[in-house]
Amino acid sequence: MKSKKLLAVAGITMSAALLLAACSKAEKKADAPTTFSYVYAIDPSTLDYSVTSKSSTSDVIANLVDGLLENDKYGNLIPSLAEDWSVSQDGLTYTYKLRKGVKWYTSEGEEYAEVKAQDFVTGLKHAADGKSDGLTLIQDSIKGLAEYVSGESNDFSTVGVKAIDDYTVQYTLNQPESFWNSKVTTATMLPVNEEFLNSQGKDYGAATPSGILYNGPYILKNFTSKSVIEYEKIQIIGIRTMLRLTTSNLLSTMDLTKNH
Repeated sequence: MKSKKLLAVAGITMSAALLLAACSKAEKKADAPTTFSYVYAIDPSTLDYSVTSKSSTSDVIANLVDGLLENDKYGNLIPSLAEDWSVSQDGLTYTYKLRKGVKWYTSEGEEYAEVKAQDFVTGLKHAADGKSDGLTLIQDSIKGLAEYVSGESNDFSTVGVKAIDDYTVQYTLNQPESFWNSKVTTATMLPVNEEFLNSQGKDYGAATPSGILYNGPYILKNFTSKSVIEYEKIQIIGIRTMLRLTTSNLLSTMDLTKNH
């Protein structure tokens, strides 16, 4: 009987030791960096995502700035900065409710401001004023935008985008579009903080970490032309995963270090 009890105790001790070892390995595995690589072709010449639709910029911005909606890995539209949205019965008005507490960050990781509905109005106006090459996708969709872009109207308040309140942005279309939500995922529709935009002047969107603000999961920590692009995690929006990314253009690779 005594030997059986000793064996039982030994068995429990062994199980506990194995469990602790397994937990220790799991923790080490979770903390250990996981590296991925892929071909990285061209340095971005600008970070002004509202004005350019070049892939060299959009590929970088996709990691740094979030919009109303995004696509999951299956291509389905899911909430990002918009937690909910509705469509009017006539299909002409889309209203998006923003998540509260989402911040803009500087390249130093300092909070700059909260993301508000007005940022989406500012973003579209900046795209229109800058004659964005991405406007062709949306200028005939949004009421009054084509007239503003062509110069027929110089009053942006006539364009069908409104900040109803701090957390509600509304778009009015010229005609119903069942695929409209797919358009709000484009860089031309991303938000821009007006105060920062005005403070930077012509330097806004320069291809340096301090050229823009960040509201996505990463900030651009370092950009050295033809050498390194490095991202650092700051927050999680929607389904995004916290990552630290390092890109070496000389090696034509991008390394992502994943931390759980």
